[in-house]
Amino acid sequence: MQFASTLGIRRLVGSAFAFVALLATGYGAANAELRAPATSFGRAGSGPPACARQRTTMTYGGHSQALDVRGGSFCIPAFGGFGGSLQYPGVERAVTLSIRTSTENIYNEPLLSSGAPIVYLNLHFHAGTHFRSNLKSKGGLTSTAIQVGSAYTAYGIVAVGHLSLMFPPCYAVATQGPYGGVLSNLGDLFSDTTITGDGFGVIEIYPGALVSQGC
Repeated sequence: MQFASTLGIRRLVGSAFAFVALLATGYGAANAELRAPATSFGRAGSGPPACARQRTTMTYGGHSQALDVRGGSFCIPAFGGFGGSLQYPGVERAVTLSIRTSTENIYNEPLLSSGAPIVYLNLHFHAGTHFRSNLKSKGGLTSTAIQVGSAYTAYGIVAVGHLSLMFPPCYAVATQGPYGGVLSNLGDLFSDTTITGDGFGVIEIYPGALVSQGC
């Protein structure tokens, strides 16, 4: 399986085999949201509310949701003080996406920039689809650990088979929300991108404006 994109800035990463193997080890078989690490006693930490039907363990908060063809808001599972929502563009096919929020690198995912991410949003697309570019700005990733007025950079990658797609990174400046700083428009990472099959990946959030492209 391959990934495709209509924008030339999206690039395939040929050395994806090791990344895919690590993701397969961490997630297991197809239904990622229903499987958890060995420890299953939950904690979400203080902060934004949990998603409906969220699964929480000692290492992550997990949630699955079907993507709306018109675009919409995906509930970010609450964990370690992080939560909120991820706005995404419309899609050609309404597929299920699972996200696991973690403050640690529980799946040995590759670090996509220098330094340490403040949070990991682990992704599982249960089937392929194409994202349009009509992103509606509303809500966002939120936490008291996100400093209002400070910039943060989002990096993302998704792998299907032996190939992976690096999303063009972007930065956002945190605004004030009821649960702390808010980073909006992170779903712009998906804009005008095609996911061709069952794929696993991650969005990592790093402190600072590390790129010139805004979200």
